[in-house]
Amino acid sequence: MVAKDTPHDDRRRKTHRKSRLGCRNCKLRRVKCDETKPHCEKCVSFGVTCNYNGAAKDLELSLGRVENIKSWSESTWNISDIVPRAIDPVGCLLWTTPNNVFAGCLYDKETTERLHRFYTRTVISIGTNSTRNIFQEVTLALAPTHPYLLHIIQSVTAAHDRVLFSKQNTPRTTSEIYHLSRAASLLNAALSKPLCYPDRDAIWATAALLGLVAFSWVEATDPEESWPLRPSRQDDLDWITMSEQKATVYRLTDPTRTDSMFHDVSGGYKVLHQPPKPGIRDVPVKWVELFELHEGSNEKNNPYYRAVKLLSSLRDVECGQGNVIRFLPFVGHIQVEFKALIMEKDPRALLLITFWYAKVCNSVWFLERRAMLECRATCLYLERYHKQDWAIQELLEFPKLICGLTK
Repeated sequence: MVAKDTPHDDRRRKTHRKSRLGCRNCKLRRVKCDETKPHCEKCVSFGVTCNYNGAAKDLELSLGRVENIKSWSESTWNISDIVPRAIDPVGCLLWTTPNNVFAGCLYDKETTERLHRFYTRTVISIGTNSTRNIFQEVTLALAPTHPYLLHIIQSVTAAHDRVLFSKQNTPRTTSEIYHLSRAASLLNAALSKPLCYPDRDAIWATAALLGLVAFSWVEATDPEESWPLRPSRQDDLDWITMSEQKATVYRLTDPTRTDSMFHDVSGGYKVLHQPPKPGIRDVPVKWVELFELHEGSNEKNNPYYRAVKLLSSLRDVECGQGNVIRFLPFVGHIQVEFKALIMEKDPRALLLITFWYAKVCNSVWFLERRAMLECRATCLYLERYHKQDWAIQELLEFPKLICGLTK
């Protein structure tokens, strides 16, 4: 007997093909992967590196590409995305500007409390007296209308919370990763279009905080797991890539311009971006010999020159919160040739970066962890693989002492 059709038969659920070949990120997020190669659309829109294979880690931040950044023009652009609600929201508050003008964003209790901690605690820890006051003013004025800035503030504060209140090797929190990914994704979208004039300060503030977060997090918990001791990986020295992108955004947004909210500290920016003074009189003799310097040396004919000159000027300076900005040009102005030497693990380039690590490894929270771990790892690498180079071994005594490998 043949069963009769019933109305229920017409309402059967349609079958869907399961994505068995999707990336790990989509499986972790429990979303359907579109299986686009080499990067699925879900990962691109979420701001993480797609991981069909084992090369990329789970939910790893995508740093974007410098070459995608277009030159600034007067054309306007809009971000249609409303800042997503945080995970497991408790309560709901409205964020307003200082003039009580509704900014169009909804915040849960946890998000709002994190914003308060940023303005009253975290922002005080990331710069000098003048720069942190500027960051307070800029972020308070611009964050409500610029989602990428809002997200990076959330991520930086969550990272600071973890450093202050968790054990040393505690992994990044879900909130930290989520807001970091959203900030990067939204900023990449903004930079791929012509920029509206009033948005440049918010973009520069976001890029600066992204650079801070990129350096502050390191996955390793032991020198043996750290660069350069570990086997080479595609993501080695990603923080240098972020510094390069930050420098590109600096040129694009020009925070030294007269109408910028950062103009009051523009003198410091200009000093930090000046080339080193010519000559080698301030360079120690042993450094002159090791790096083959002479009176005619400069950035064009010697890839070590800029790093040597900067470190020489900081030999007798102790790094701390009040002057940390003086130490940042070392990572903010790494030339292509010098970066290549670092990636190749050239011993002289490694010695220079180890000296910089030693100078900043006991300074501020967002520099300390990576600097200490990779200072130890680099010292051990040079000891193991270049122990016959007596000039390097002699100069290595200072960073070894600072990072605790010798007493």
